[in-house]
Amino acid sequence: MGFRNVVNDGSSNPPRLRFQQCTSSMAGESQGSAPEFLNRMAGAGFSGFEAHCQSEQNADELAAMLRERGLAIGYSAVGAEADDLLAPLELAHRMRADYLSVRVTGSLKSSPQIAHILKEMYDLVNDAGLPLFIETHGASVTQDLRRTVKVVKRFKKVRLTGDVSHYAAVGEFGPAWSEDVWDHFQRIADRSGNWHGRLGDDAASSETAQQFKRLWTIGFGAWLKKARPGDVLPFCCESATGAWEHTLAIKGLAEEGWADALAEQRARDAPAEIDESPAPADIAADPGMH
Repeated sequence: MGFRNVVNDGSSNPPRLRFQQCTSSMAGESQGSAPEFLNRMAGAGFSGFEAHCQSEQNADELAAMLRERGLAIGYSAVGAEADDLLAPLELAHRMRADYLSVRVTGSLKSSPQIAHILKEMYDLVNDAGLPLFIETHGASVTQDLRRTVKVVKRFKKVRLTGDVSHYAAVGEFGPAWSEDVWDHFQRIADRSGNWHGRLGDDAASSETAQQFKRLWTIGFGAWLKKARPGDVLPFCCESATGAWEHTLAIKGLAEEGWADALAEQRARDAPAEIDESPAPADIAADPGMH
């Protein structure tokens, strides 16, 4: 059997959604010191962190703080070719990260070129024992929604870090997405094994935010269909405003979407009810009914 490109914690627990923060969310004076930020994060129900480090020392210090708080670790990297992932892979292993998410630069490459590069990346990262997710992001090989779908069709193994906010912003899709946009987005959602739930300053009740929640729910449902015990779906809450209240609002939207996806799964898997009431002919033949 081939490598199973999914995060798994080795337990027999039901598949779960793991809420995370990332290195970029921790930056800025308003967030306080790293320990203060991580304490607030853990206290709010986040159980993972997607790290990006500049050195072994930085990786060791951050990993120690994360482990002290019982936070699982993923690793984020940027690269144009497979060889660019050698150093990030070493840091990911050093931190005991359970996946690698990569923003692949090269926005002008064709879909065949992209598929070839991604295959080499998957060979390298999966052989090193880590799941690999390709981030949908501007200024990268996935910046174009139409071309990304072409790559998905061409390279069946690819799994994505779904951050569709970049498509919505660049495409100026507005709060109500067209049927064609939904068709393309669903292909992205179906392949996402890691999520960056990133919104602008939209309120959770806004039409735009509800569109994102609906898409996340579709992606959660697609993931659940193939999930096994111990599987984990990382979801990084990224507020474009940096406001903690907005981060928690994104988390709340995703929690609602996850609950909806689980409810749909239970309804789909429930055995059909057997109608044990007598047929009309039996009723007519029952003398007790006359």
